[in-house]
Amino acid sequence: MTMISKAEQGDEMIPAGKTLVDYEEAVKKLSSEEAFRATVYAMNTLLIQNGFYSEEEFRFQFRQSAQKQMRKKKPR
Repeated sequence: MTMISKAEQGDEMIPAGKTLVDYEEAVKKLSSEEAFRATVYAMNTLLIQNGFYSEEEFRFQFRQSAQKQMRKKKPR
């Protein structure tokens, strides 16, 4: 028996009565920054769902990165 991942289910994942924008349409309509954010969101969601890391691990890494960035912005 072959297992089908959530990503492979595609449109079957959309709840009844709901719609989802077409991928190509979204790419055309989003700004570069918005498309980048959507990509990061999708990648992190898939990595967490597939057990590559936990949400807690993600949050820890995010906090470390944010702290480094905030240090760079502080006036000296």
